[in-house]
Amino acid sequence: MQAKDIMTSDVITVREDTTIDEVSRLFVEKHISGLPVVNQYDKLVGVISEGDLMYKHKPVKPPTFINLFDGLFPVDRKEFQEDMKRIAAHEVRDLMTKPPIYAYEDTSIGELATLIVEKKVNRIPIVNEIMEVVGLVSRHDLVRSMIASDQNEEA
Repeated sequence: MQAKDIMTSDVITVREDTTIDEVSRLFVEKHISGLPVVNQYDKLVGVISEGDLMYKHKPVKPPTFINLFDGLFPVDRKEFQEDMKRIAAHEVRDLMTKPPIYAYEDTSIGELATLIVEKKVNRIPIVNEIMEVVGLVSRHDLVRSMIASDQNEEA
């Protein structure tokens, strides 16, 4: 079996400039936990998930400073800056996970399962050769395919 055999084809996507409030409402109204993010050309550029939204409420750890040669130097300023950017995010582009993990329609379900487990993601956008989203495979889709496969073997 391949991605095209188990993917959800009617995929909701959001644009990079979609507000965080709009995405939050979509998650609740549609009972979903993540969406592919596309640019103005409908090309996949990221994924936004409930996990990403948690950054809006994450406490910020101030950078740790070290005293070296009578001067203070931040140890992990980049991480602090990223946290601040995510907490202040108003649009999806500032909060989404990028680059996205994706697969093609002919990707085997075994490869999809490996990606989901190794990359610790809940869903994988399925794209065509020009990076347009044509489907989505979730953990649920993979479990459903296992059940269908077991039932076919029993028949």
